[in-house]
Amino acid sequence: MNWNRTKTIFIITFLFLNIFLTWQLIDKNNSNQMNMIAQATIQEVLRDNNVRIDVELPEETISAGHVLGKTVPFSERQMSALSNQEAELVDGTTIISTLDEPVPLREEQFSQDLSQFLNSYVTNGNEYRFGRFDTEERQVLLQQTYEEKTAHAFEAEPLLLQLNEDGEIVGYQQSYYEFEPTGREREVLSSIKAIEVLLNAQYIGVNNTVTHVEFGYYSFYSPQGGAQVFAPMWRVTVEGETYLVHAINPEIQQLS
Repeated sequence: MNWNRTKTIFIITFLFLNIFLTWQLIDKNNSNQMNMIAQATIQEVLRDNNVRIDVELPEETISAGHVLGKTVPFSERQMSALSNQEAELVDGTTIISTLDEPVPLREEQFSQDLSQFLNSYVTNGNEYRFGRFDTEERQVLLQQTYEEKTAHAFEAEPLLLQLNEDGEIVGYQQSYYEFEPTGREREVLSSIKAIEVLLNAQYIGVNNTVTHVEFGYYSFYSPQGGAQVFAPMWRVTVEGETYLVHAINPEIQQLS
């Protein structure tokens, strides 16, 4: 074996490896610097237009993709575990329950009462998050979460709490989604970039205030066979108007 030749090959190999790693490091540093410059530029534009961001922006970089949500049946074991209520299973996928005793939802500690109810009465209750009130129907409507982010189903909420005239929970209707990624994950827009998209599209104007920014998943099409696709979105509220900015393809939809 020619050891001198082998040594030369190793030296050349390690030299190329070092060059490659150095190039990657320089490229990463340049990318980080460009992001910092871009962010500074956005902040300058916001400041020049007297646009206030009255909320703490999420700073983490998020990788995400589209998610498929499928309605799944409840098992006999899950049904038998429900206590202090009369629960009926409809079509295998919907629980309709009437509580033995009303459960109060006190205004001054709504979050605590709601959390305690979900953990005590509802299957997988910790996976649901408050969505909205329906005052006419006396209902509290909740969405499910995927990886701790709210997944907003199309024109429906998977958990509906029925209240009486005293604001107490007397029953609920529940369905449950299992989520799985569909397609590959990609790096999504940062929260400040989502605001820049709205600014460039003139949805944010001079002297406006941004009051809410949240990352979540949204479905915009009716379910097909009990399944629907959820897209990653930034939800941004400006002067009482709410917009969704697609976190991968920066398209805008107005909610209100």
